[in-house]
Amino acid sequence: MKKVKVIPLAVFALCATVVTQAQQANPTIFSLKESIAYSLANNPSSTIYKNEVLIAKQKKTEALAGYLPQVNGTGTFDDNLKRQVTVLPAGAFSKEEIKIQFGNQYNTNVVAQVDQVIFDRTITVAKEANRVNTLLADLKLLQNNETIVYNTVAAYYQILTLNEQEKLLVENEKKYEELLRILQLQYEKGVAKKIDYDRMRVSQSNIRSQLSLLKTNKELALNKLKFAMGMDLAQNIAINDSLDYSMQVSMPVNTTLETKNLLDYKILSNNIRLQQLDVERKKFAFYPTLAGYARYGAQTFGNDFGKSFGNWFDYSSVGLKLNIPIFDGNRKKSQLTQSKLSLLNAEENLKISSRNYQLQFQNANTALFRSYTSMNDNKETLDLAADILKNTSLQYQKGTASLTDFLNSDYSYKEAQSNYISSLLNFLTARVDFEKAQGNLSTYVNQLK
Repeated sequence: MKKVKVIPLAVFALCATVVTQAQQANPTIFSLKESIAYSLANNPSSTIYKNEVLIAKQKKTEALAGYLPQVNGTGTFDDNLKRQVTVLPAGAFSKEEIKIQFGNQYNTNVVAQVDQVIFDRTITVAKEANRVNTLLADLKLLQNNETIVYNTVAAYYQILTLNEQEKLLVENEKKYEELLRILQLQYEKGVAKKIDYDRMRVSQSNIRSQLSLLKTNKELALNKLKFAMGMDLAQNIAINDSLDYSMQVSMPVNTTLETKNLLDYKILSNNIRLQQLDVERKKFAFYPTLAGYARYGAQTFGNDFGKSFGNWFDYSSVGLKLNIPIFDGNRKKSQLTQSKLSLLNAEENLKISSRNYQLQFQNANTALFRSYTSMNDNKETLDLAADILKNTSLQYQKGTASLTDFLNSDYSYKEAQSNYISSLLNFLTARVDFEKAQGNLSTYVNQLK
């Protein structure tokens, strides 16, 4: 009997660690457009709304069925265990009453019937309603795609901002390493004080702590992006941060809103159209309906089970069926009143929503302008703080400036960096909100590189 070699659990853990490190070392790089394309193809909500479009098309087929002939076949077999007795009164055929059992014990009947609607106004309304339903399903699919794009772009921009902040912190860390190296040499020669050396080390440690926290925030932001894309959270990805920011910071030229071009407005308008059709359908419920039919059948009967299937007698008929509603306890009238009130509510909701769209657009336009101005101001402040820090750093190395002057300049520079990064994120987010409020998000995204 062969011995089975038992591989230690530590070996499995080591192999898993090696695979994980290899995956982390080679993440999949996504550009903004690639992220959006992946989101539209893999986000679970896309499948749901695509299925809704298919459902609407099937409902259209269902509505058309009302115009087509309806063919049905039925078959019955009766075993009259005890046939009904009919009593003929005395004096008609006899001086005494006569008790007679008509029919046979076994009776089989097979019939096929074709029904065709000739006049029914509610079917005409149902056809138009299903056309509107199909259009609504397409609009809701586009609306869902717009939401997916918005969530993906917002998450992508957040990571872009974190990447920019990481670059600045790494640059600061390298600068502090160089200054700390110089300060250490000065300290060893007795030129610099130990307290100055320690204060510089504390500042360097703070930068490293900020980098560590930023990496955590970046991981959370990547998970948010993966969720928006419909991607497995365990998958290792990174974004292509080579976007040209000069192409992102321009103000839009068109600052007007065409409310009728918004998907939300189109959806509400078509919901009103559906409600109008529902009012028409309930009105037409008071109209008479006319249908034609053709029937063909055959039956056989007998008192002996075996012989009862031997003699078949066929029959056929054609006819018309007219149905005239007369009184139903005011049920149809109540349904019509309810439908009319629902239509009035839908029209009022559209008016309220239209004003809300204008409010959202104006707020988005104002927020965009303010964020644009703030970002430019903070960029100028950042450039100025960088020059001051550069000069102070040179003066400190030459001994003409104190460490306090250097740390104050460094603090101002870091604060300017933080303000600029925040304003950059605010502007990018405000631009996306503005394009969404204007109903132009898809066009805006397609223009991005």
